Amino acid sequence: MRRPPCSPSALLLLASALAAAPACSTGRGDGGDPGTSPDAGPGGSGGDGGPTSEVVVCPEPVPAPTEGACDVHPGTGDAVLLRGTVLGRGVVFENGGVLYEGNKISCVGCGCADPADAAGASRVDCAGAVISPGLINPHDHLTFTEGDPIDHGKTRYDHRHDWRGSLPAPSNPHGTGPSSPGMQWGEVRMLLGGATSMVGSGRADGLLRNLDQLAESDRALGFADVEFETFSLGDGNEQFRADCNWNYRFDELEASEMHAFLPHVAEGVDDYAAEEFRCQSSSFDGGQDFTERNATHIHSIGLGAADYYEMARDGTRLIWSPRSNVSLYGHTAQVTTFDRLGGVIALGTDWTYSGSANVLRELACADQLNRDQLGGHFSDEALWAMATWNAAVATGSEELIGSLESGKVADLAVFAAAPGVHHRAVIEAENKDVLLVVKAGRVLVGEADVVDGLAGGCEAIDVCGEARAICLEQEIGTRFSELAGEVGSGNPAYPAIFCGVPQGEPTCVPSRPGEFTGQPSAGDADGDGVADAADLCPDVFDPIRPIDGGAQADADGDGQGDACDPTPVGDDLDGDGVPNQMDNCPHQPNGDQADGDDDGKGDICDFCPNLANPNTVCGQGPATEVSIVDIQSGAVSEGSRVRITGAVVTGVWANGVWVQQPGATSHGGIHVFTGPNPGASIGDVVEATGEVFEYFEDTELDGATLTVTGTGTPIEPLALTVAQAQDEAYEGMLVRLTDVTEIDNPYDCSADNPACSDANLWQVNDGIVVYDRLYSGADWSARAGTTAVTGVMMTRFERRRIMPRSAADLTE
Repeated sequence: MRRPPCSPSALLLLASALAAAPACSTGRGDGGDPGTSPDAGPGGSGGDGGPTSEVVVCPEPVPAPTEGACDVHPGTGDAVLLRGTVLGRGVVFENGGVLYEGNKISCVGCGCADPADAAGASRVDCAGAVISPGLINPHDHLTFTEGDPIDHGKTRYDHRHDWRGSLPAPSNPHGTGPSSPGMQWGEVRMLLGGATSMVGSGRADGLLRNLDQLAESDRALGFADVEFETFSLGDGNEQFRADCNWNYRFDELEASEMHAFLPHVAEGVDDYAAEEFRCQSSSFDGGQDFTERNATHIHSIGLGAADYYEMARDGTRLIWSPRSNVSLYGHTAQVTTFDRLGGVIALGTDWTYSGSANVLRELACADQLNRDQLGGHFSDEALWAMATWNAAVATGSEELIGSLESGKVADLAVFAAAPGVHHRAVIEAENKDVLLVVKAGRVLVGEADVVDGLAGGCEAIDVCGEARAICLEQEIGTRFSELAGEVGSGNPAYPAIFCGVPQGEPTCVPSRPGEFTGQPSAGDADGDGVADAADLCPDVFDPIRPIDGGAQADADGDGQGDACDPTPVGDDLDGDGVPNQMDNCPHQPNGDQADGDDDGKGDICDFCPNLANPNTVCGQGPATEVSIVDIQSGAVSEGSRVRITGAVVTGVWANGVWVQQPGATSHGGIHVFTGPNPGASIGDVVEATGEVFEYFEDTELDGATLTVTGTGTPIEPLALTVAQAQDEAYEGMLVRLTDVTEIDNPYDCSADNPACSDANLWQVNDGIVVYDRLYSGADWSARAGTTAVTGVMMTRFERRRIMPRSAADLTE
């Protein structure tokens, strides 16, 4: 719907009303759908492929540029007014503006010129552009971001463990630390695609905002860390555990208390993948319920309509990585089903090996699938929202980023656009179409003259024949040309800039040899391998998966496949006579609807039926005070909630500490896993509360809270031979190896476990591996092969490892 020009005051009233509207759309509400998630905003997923924003034409035209797409007019103050087509939340402002001052947005819409004049703002006029929130990538793996795509031909897999350990997917050859060229290069690639925030199991200092490993400046803005977990079942060793007897990385209570929890779930299409979801969606039968309002599941391929219904009903979102899914498995999540059920869908790149080089390429893949396989289910605005608003919701950061609203953080990306083109300009954008990227008010990259006018001193670069400037030296102390030279040496990194389709880009056409091609053919119009005459969705791609029992998925048995069924789970999923929307146990028959604690969960499906917990999992009792020796000697059983006091910190890393009981000569050390920024230093005296957990044969306190109670005398290392140090009794303790005579440097840990790709290791006396997790210096490679080794003992990939902490631990 397009509105004609109107007065600035009327437009401001409209913008205010839209900004104040509840963060939800109407949803479908028919046929037993749980209704739209309250997280689904205008343009986002919400049951009908996404509504279309209202278009407001502001009265003052944006001047045509004299060159390029944008003109800059420097002002006298620090504020900046961007003008062009503004992609707001629920409204598009043609000839609109976004004013930001410092790191916050102060005005969005048609009436921003007056406050801009008052602030002496610089003006950037972009008549041929759209102004969007900075893109958000909620799924990547930065430590693997340098590699070229894997060419695995037409091979397709049923589960991620089918290819792990056999496909060449090494970590960054140019480093995986926050100041390493390898990590910086990966973030630059994302930045040049319009992203300002990401979740990537790692970070590079000073570039994108890493929502799972925040900088202190981001916390000062109000951001909270995301917990990003690749192996939430603890199955990184590729060992299947029946009956939900998994080595869970967290329990459900710990997960429910996190700000945002992003586990990888059901990455595959076989029974293993289905079991992953079953065991992470229920508290019963050994499972842990991770389908909570603070959770977003990554992948979710091997699910059925009833599973998607459960996710949507519980408010759990989905991160869709279609290119990687299609490339590896030939299938991807049933996003149309999840959307019709009211689910919120975000878009993530996964990694370069099988996924997309940047968010724009993942949008291109989603757009292609939407057009060719999904019947055009999603609107342009809905696809764009997957990389902006929905991604912010998925990471629990929607109050700060993901939309252009007054008071939010000034994360913006400007893209070239033809007249009258709105969200599609972002969907079809390439590197050359990215005109400006601003993170928290800091210019990072853009048209050269605009960047010079706003920031100055940035490096000129060529992007597919377009003059751009990038401000890397100000952010990370390294020029783009220098960084490109570093990662271009030795084993060259995958490029950061692409002119057209990236070289070797993984496919986005779903296919599996002998099953389906993804290409229309005579008698199979949608290319899903099912003849049109028998196809439950003849016009929507709906192949038979290994988990579907030899037939297309049809949860309600109405003869219409889930992929094209407006009401995929019907009115009464469990057949107990109570409609889904009224049923307090929609998956289990309970016609009496008994609910003893009156919390909206029926007794039959409530793990704690006598304790009201309407919006979360069951609580747990108080912790028992024990010693570390009690834990490590086996006197305390796994799963016990305990408290230790008077422990001294011996080692610190990004997500926890190792502590030791003073005076203990064995069984006296333990890892305390806290999550990001444990807040303690070596020598601190601490108390910690958490659950005793055996994490891949390494005992720890999991999901722990840590309190510094004082500063004591640092623990002196125990003098042990290499043979002695391998004993279980010294796990977690600080030791000094006294008899190192043989060095194997470097050491390839894939010999211990095919899944291990840790770099920078060496081995001593054919017995203990030296590992850099705790090392605080920058000279690790120079120290490799040192014969005098002190450090904290741990177990990883079934081998004893010692972790030096500084250069002092590698000297005589």
